[in-house]
Amino acid sequence: MKEKPKIKILGHKSRISVLIFAVLGAVFFSRAAFGETYGIKDPQGNFLPKVSVTVGNREVVIKKVDPSDKFKSFSVTLNPKNRNLVRNVGLIDLEWIDASNQAGRAVQFAGPLYNPNTRVFQDSLIKSLGLKLVDKTNRNLFGEKPASDLFTIHVDDQILVSSEVAAEKDRTVQLGTGRDVSLNIDKNSIVFNENNFKKGDILNVDNRSGLDQILGVELPDKGLLYYQVIRKPEQTKIPRENWERFTVAADSGIFIVLIPEPDPNQYALLEGKEITIKVFQGNKVRETRKIPIKIAADLRAMNRPARGDSAAPEELDRRTEAAPSRTADVPEVSAAGPRQATAVPSEPSRRNESRTSIWLWVLQIFNLVLLVGVAAFGFFFMLPKIQVLQDRLAKTEMFIHGSREAIREELDQIKEEIVQQSQRDNSAE
Repeated sequence: MKEKPKIKILGHKSRISVLIFAVLGAVFFSRAAFGETYGIKDPQGNFLPKVSVTVGNREVVIKKVDPSDKFKSFSVTLNPKNRNLVRNVGLIDLEWIDASNQAGRAVQFAGPLYNPNTRVFQDSLIKSLGLKLVDKTNRNLFGEKPASDLFTIHVDDQILVSSEVAAEKDRTVQLGTGRDVSLNIDKNSIVFNENNFKKGDILNVDNRSGLDQILGVELPDKGLLYYQVIRKPEQTKIPRENWERFTVAADSGIFIVLIPEPDPNQYALLEGKEITIKVFQGNKVRETRKIPIKIAADLRAMNRPARGDSAAPEELDRRTEAAPSRTADVPEVSAAGPRQATAVPSEPSRRNESRTSIWLWVLQIFNLVLLVGVAAFGFFFMLPKIQVLQDRLAKTEMFIHGSREAIREELDQIKEEIVQQSQRDNSAE
């Protein structure tokens, strides 16, 4: 009789521990970075993995799949379409990862080994296991994006491709499963509520077919204050006259931005409307996707007049008509004689107050401009010196890195010679 409660308690504890581990695992995997394997194809069409690329929120880690590989030429070329990354390349740090999987001292990525004209960083990757790129800004340069949106990698003058792309590049599109779905749309419907009513909503459409596709988009013509179709990642608008047919490149996509009218009578027209996206094959429509637009119940409830509000406009008109008679400067007459109305500030005093406030604003703006000027002068005065120091540190670090690689190669050669000599001595004995 005493053992049964213990078994129940242990079972209850085990269930709690399993639940805790499940929650921790969900949190961990939800924050895990996006990783891909990149490699090349041999003449027989087999995929040979070379490096693994892990893109996180603030860093990108590139490592060899086989630590014994020696890349005499290793280069990273920034994607020219990612203008935010190209403009802020000077704010990215580089950390070499040694054979013990430890990151070294951070240096500037856009240093002596980076060519700003071609956007190429090139070096050898022989003894090091890989490298890490760290975003020092708050501009979300990496943001867990696909590596293809950030850069391309070359190893020994061969461009690396993702294992996923290499496996699917030669396949025909089969609609309905996995990446074979020609379009990936992030929402099944657009719902406007109190939270997104003023700023609108965005529909993401990705071309997952691996081939260029011709799309057509139809949007409601009533109830929308702003609506636009934008290409990504270049953030360029598609002219409205081209919405019926336009081409979307492979592994690219579009944004559909919708902002409803502020007038309740206007945005109520969106209820039941649809966003129609067509996929063309030649002159025929191969696939049609429809995304319904809905107005949330809380937003509709805001526009219903409360009880008794029907008489509010008439009463408001009567109040506004009676307001001048109560505020006019007409003296009241009583039995004790005339009584002056409540004193109202004179026009000259109002003018003086407005002039004083204007001068205060001018003084604040002048102080702000002066402060910005002093800060800018100090920044441009110190910037060349800081840049010189950074260049010297980067060159020193690169020299140390090259010397370390040369010393390691020399030690390996000496080790091999000693082993060979010892083998010869043993054979001679």
